[in-house]
Amino acid sequence: MSDMPLWITDIGRLALGKPVLLVEGEDDVVLFEHFLNQHTPGWDLRLHLATAGGKQRVIAGVAVHRPEWIGIVDLDEWSPSDVQAAVARSPRLRALPRFCIESYFCHPVELWAALPPVQRARLGSDPQALAAPVMEKLPDWVAHGAMWRVLRQLYHDTRLPIALEREPVTDEAEIRRILEEWHGRLAPEQVLVQYRQELEVARQLSPDEQLTRYIHGKKFYSMVVVQTLDNLFSGKGADDWLQKFRDAPIQPPDDLKELLDWVLSLVP
Repeated sequence: MSDMPLWITDIGRLALGKPVLLVEGEDDVVLFEHFLNQHTPGWDLRLHLATAGGKQRVIAGVAVHRPEWIGIVDLDEWSPSDVQAAVARSPRLRALPRFCIESYFCHPVELWAALPPVQRARLGSDPQALAAPVMEKLPDWVAHGAMWRVLRQLYHDTRLPIALEREPVTDEAEIRRILEEWHGRLAPEQVLVQYRQELEVARQLSPDEQLTRYIHGKKFYSMVVVQTLDNLFSGKGADDWLQKFRDAPIQPPDDLKELLDWVLSLVP
């Protein structure tokens, strides 16, 4: 235990002997707490919910340091094979069914259900009054999602060439060849080709899948959903709306309910 990172020992101390559910950040703690309260009141008597401070820390927490703990990470750009590989390495780790926890407040149908009744009444009880200004921004954010994925992959592929890191390379001609190949991946035209290909794939998805699994949920929530709500109701920003949503007595959507059922099945 002496080799445990301090953040792990701190969480263990605060858990007071209860099983631990690790999530990525403070916003995840707030929203998971909300959904758990709606799903199973009294869950906190059985389970301690804590932020690890990032995806890699959640993974390390349940894969290396405390394999008896439970971890949930954002889906982000993970493919089904990425998810399967992570679960195979750590059976008590799962990825969210959606891009991130904020994605549960990006779909206009679910957003309408979470809206306080007084706000719905102000829109004439017409869901389209909320859906239309949100959905009109979706194509731009699908394009953003395509570029985001291309840049994430580019970052992964273009870090310092592994061929030069792995072992000594002293032939300058070989060094030049490796560096030119590496530099070629940064060519703007190549990036644009990858972007166009990714965007074509994204446009084939249904609007539901674009909203839940493809667009960057955190950014879409803060820059589209919150701004739309503020414009419609003279709101006070993301934190104010998040509090309103947390006060709404609605059950989690089915995909999240299934995940919460799995978490609670692992604790006494």
